[in-house]
Amino acid sequence: MFLRKVESKRKSGYTHTTVQLVESYRNEEGKSRTRILYHFGPLDKFLQADADKLVDSVLKMKGEVFLDHLEKFGSAKNFGDLFTIFRILKELKFFQEIEKIKESETRIEFDLVGHINALISNRINDPSSKLKLLSWLELVYLPELKSSGINYNNLLRSMDFLIKHKKRLEDRLAESVLSIFDLSLRMCFYDMTSSYFETNNLSDSDIRCYGYSRDNRSDRVQVTIGVVMTEEGIPIAHYVFPGNTADVSTLQEVVKDIKDRFGDFREVSIVTDKGMTSDKNIDYLLSGDHSFIVGESKTKKMSREILSEANTEQEDKESGFTYEKVVPYKYEVDGIKRLCNLRYVCSFNPETYRLNAEKFKVKLADYEEKLSEINVKDIDSADKYSQLKSWLKSHGMVKWFDLSIQGDVVISKSKDSVLSSVQAGFGWFLIKSNLSWEWNKEELVSGYKTLWKVEHGFRELKHSFDIRPMYHWTERRIRAHVFLCFIGMVATSVIEKRLKDSGIDMSWEKCLHEMRKIKVIDYRTKSGIYGHAINEISKQQEKLFRAVGCPKPKLGHL
Repeated sequence: MFLRKVESKRKSGYTHTTVQLVESYRNEEGKSRTRILYHFGPLDKFLQADADKLVDSVLKMKGEVFLDHLEKFGSAKNFGDLFTIFRILKELKFFQEIEKIKESETRIEFDLVGHINALISNRINDPSSKLKLLSWLELVYLPELKSSGINYNNLLRSMDFLIKHKKRLEDRLAESVLSIFDLSLRMCFYDMTSSYFETNNLSDSDIRCYGYSRDNRSDRVQVTIGVVMTEEGIPIAHYVFPGNTADVSTLQEVVKDIKDRFGDFREVSIVTDKGMTSDKNIDYLLSGDHSFIVGESKTKKMSREILSEANTEQEDKESGFTYEKVVPYKYEVDGIKRLCNLRYVCSFNPETYRLNAEKFKVKLADYEEKLSEINVKDIDSADKYSQLKSWLKSHGMVKWFDLSIQGDVVISKSKDSVLSSVQAGFGWFLIKSNLSWEWNKEELVSGYKTLWKVEHGFRELKHSFDIRPMYHWTERRIRAHVFLCFIGMVATSVIEKRLKDSGIDMSWEKCLHEMRKIKVIDYRTKSGIYGHAINEISKQQEKLFRAVGCPKPKLGHL
């Protein structure tokens, strides 16, 4: 295919030149011929009016542009990190599932995928309120956004859509993650956190309540949030409970839900911390034939006995040590009493021991100082007693001392047996399990330690995605807000796992920060053609795209 000039002489002697787009071909006899595809008209008019536009349009389709054709550059918008997030969620078939639901169940006419993509990308890239998100959109280029008409009301409608179809969408993400990484779900790790609100204006049936705050904001109402992860640290399910929900009361509901959604749990071990441990929950797990590794409090009578034995067996405090004891346990299933053996395993860390001992000394010194400070006050002895008791309670030391009033001072006497018991637990953590002897005690400890990945996920949830504080007040919007953060956790967990699998020691945050340097730049040519260009991609960025399983961004992706 090529351009051809065609000249024809007029009687006046003037030569008329036109431009044609032609192509070569062979006829049935195999002879070479040409045929006209398009007439551009007179050469002078074509050169003045259409040639530049044609060249610019062809270059734009190729993703190229000649610098001498440019008249001006426009804004440069963040693109690389948003492209990565979009491609990950697309690979997880998240957006495809949204389109399926939209086609079959709703009459939403606006760009639903575009709005949800904006909500998730903003939560990962630059967490803000929905109103601030509209300003953020002016600084970024979202891939495959069908329309620039994103508005506040449609963002809220998109949140309502998400939470209405939460289970189906969450299951789609989990199924995709398990399939992509060929995960067997050998262990499920469950833990909880809380997130507070800036307002205390409540309704009678409000999900926001006062409760135990992990943020040390007991003055604020909150919700509690549970997350289930694989042993690789990838979230597969989440739950939002009223703010006054005790951790221990959620375990049975979560285990039942996970079992219903992911099949037979007989081969899957439940791993959770001591906050979920109660006789009732242990009985529930045993009666359902579930295997488990759970944290155990060091203050229980059985725990103190086992820790005492472990300290006796231990040779020194300078190296790690693991101690195990098997204890018979009675439970009941359908009115029938049964007996099993539970494995109690104590693990000692010398560094933790040193830290615990140092903190203990500091706490005792602080207490002596506070005791002296209160006793010299010119107030009634009963008030001194009350203030000291309150201080001990707030510092978790109320069981360490006996207080009494003698004259105008408070006398404090340490409970030596209690203090000895506290010190006996320094450097140790205790777990119990019903796993078979195919798992040695070191493997049980290693399995339990993996729970830190859930705690790491909560830190990401609170800090990187700014889940707190929340300004929503209706239950469905609160749940939708948490769901958005959860989706962000899934996408970034996939990125982080792939970086690790590729041997790249980098967090997902640093990875996306590097990709954020890839910009989409607006330009206008001298012929009036508007277009986009992508700045040069470095070797390091290409390596990161390969590692996380994303193609290198091109203009065709815009």
